[in-house]
Amino acid sequence: MRDDRNTALDPIYLRTVLRVNLSTSLFYFGLFLLVMLGGPIVFWFFPSLATTYLWSLPLPWLFLGVAGFPMLVLIAWSYLGAVEEDEEEFSDLVDTP
Repeated sequence: MRDDRNTALDPIYLRTVLRVNLSTSLFYFGLFLLVMLGGPIVFWFFPSLATTYLWSLPLPWLFLGVAGFPMLVLIAWSYLGAVEEDEEEFSDLVDTP
């Protein structure tokens, strides 16, 4: 059964969890941008790297295809873990008497 005293705190709890989710999302979005824009920026500043071949494949393709996608999967996996941890802390906070 829900206690009426908790309803006064609900907007505060909701605002807190939204703020935590926003900060977590912005952090991981910045990390995503760093991964996706980091390679092209490096290749723009050092054009000789863009024409370098490794195992008969251009280095930019290797960076984006071989290294980039696993890094994005790792970012997504760690983001989900962080969000689940935040929601677990929030639910523990709400459920405690």
